[in-house]
Amino acid sequence: MKLKILILSWLCAVSLFAFSQNPDPNFHIYLCIGQSNMEGAAKIEPMDRSIDSRFKVLQAVSCSNLSRVEGNWYSAAPPLTRCWTGLTPVDYFGKKMVANIPSNIKVGVVIVAIGGCKIELYDKDNFQTYADTAVSWMKGIIDEYGGNPYAHLVEMAKIAQNDGVIKGILLHQGESNTGDSDWPTKVKGVYDNLIADLNLNPDSVPLLAGEVVNADQGGVCSSMNTIIAKLPNTLPNSYVISSKGCKDTTDNLHFNAAGYRELGRRYATKMLSLMGYEPVTYLEPECAVVGSNWDKKGDASASNGYRVSPKTGFNNLSTPPTDNESRIDFTFTANADTNYYVYARIKCPNTSSDSYWVKMDDGEYILIDGLTSISWKWTKLGAFELSKGNHILSIAYGDEGTLLDKISITKFDFPPTNLGDVAGNICKPVLSTVGINSPEPASDFDVMNTFPNPFNESTSINFNLNKSSFVSLKIYNLIGLEIAELAGKDYPQGEYNIEFNEKDIPTGIYFCTLNAMGISASKKIIKLN
Repeated sequence: MKLKILILSWLCAVSLFAFSQNPDPNFHIYLCIGQSNMEGAAKIEPMDRSIDSRFKVLQAVSCSNLSRVEGNWYSAAPPLTRCWTGLTPVDYFGKKMVANIPSNIKVGVVIVAIGGCKIELYDKDNFQTYADTAVSWMKGIIDEYGGNPYAHLVEMAKIAQNDGVIKGILLHQGESNTGDSDWPTKVKGVYDNLIADLNLNPDSVPLLAGEVVNADQGGVCSSMNTIIAKLPNTLPNSYVISSKGCKDTTDNLHFNAAGYRELGRRYATKMLSLMGYEPVTYLEPECAVVGSNWDKKGDASASNGYRVSPKTGFNNLSTPPTDNESRIDFTFTANADTNYYVYARIKCPNTSSDSYWVKMDDGEYILIDGLTSISWKWTKLGAFELSKGNHILSIAYGDEGTLLDKISITKFDFPPTNLGDVAGNICKPVLSTVGINSPEPASDFDVMNTFPNPFNESTSINFNLNKSSFVSLKIYNLIGLEIAELAGKDYPQGEYNIEFNEKDIPTGIYFCTLNAMGISASKKIIKLN
């Protein structure tokens, strides 16, 4: 009898202990459902395997090849869905989330996705009718989820709720429902069931639905995006994630690896904005406006494969250099009136090569010294109280030999990890450069001019080639996004005037970038109204 009482007491203690465990409010969980583009159809590449330890996946099926057991948390190294699936947008959703939220917050994902399935497979009450008619290979995947993908997702979600808090639902599905005008109502039914079965508050758990491959990529199901766009009319707490510009494969049905990365980042950008977090702005110096007194060089250890440094003989620790050729200008947009922190990924091998001059907009230069680091390191360059709108960060040389890889501008006063997120101004730089507004023409290529500048509706871009060359001429906005491509072909020797006529672009500052003869030139242009 005493033994029985002891056992009962122990069981009660265990039960009370279990119920006393509170989920970690700083462990944010996201449920992910859909068909093949959510499942992951692209080849996993080496760059995709770098994972922040704060990004986790709850294994939905056991995989001996991955040494993972169903129902357990693991570092979110791909594949995330099942044992042999590929890269998914969720990979880069998680990467971007942890890069843009405070370091005490973790992100976990739970994925149940079946290639080729209709949304009907997630219908709690009627899925069996659809499953019974599925092709044999789909039935095999359904069986991996216990014969009921919806019920399996709920089971995994309840396990996840023991450890964290469900913050959102990610959906990518629609290809197999192309032309189905009832799709928004069916999606709402799945969402409503999840909210009820997991005891969630619909006001605090949004649904993010991604578009299928866009028409600009020749997407064979792109007409479905018109129907997907109507989802918020049926489900108010839902948001559509654009797939415009996300690259696809030759089947025009699935995104390629680059497309998945970009789409995943877009899911994260929307989720971050809903949570009140402004994503960190990352900028590549080799893709900014670089003065001619700086060198751009390839570097496999650097983000984007390039870094910059002052040319030999250029150093000044007593007074900041003031000419355009001695600095790098980074343009970016602040989304709020608040304090922003600037971090730089730098390598400064010794005390005679460890300083920069830094200023924001028209403020005074500040010398940042003592930055010695024999390996790449994120280092704070300053804090600035900024107003909402456009700004220019300028970095000029202090010591020669200071290596600069990447810039991070953030509301959070802690450094990024590893390489940080992909920069907003990504490019493939030309390694010998002509600085902005350079008065000296390069051999074989006269630097361009624009007139009028500022302009109201259009401006003419003039340049002269002393021999035939491939010419790339593009317009970028302040955060490095491409606005227009005006030229991208071979031109014979001669003088050219190319019209930039975009009446509908917003008033503001833009950059016209010309690449020819292995040389790059950039010119600031101003749209008035």
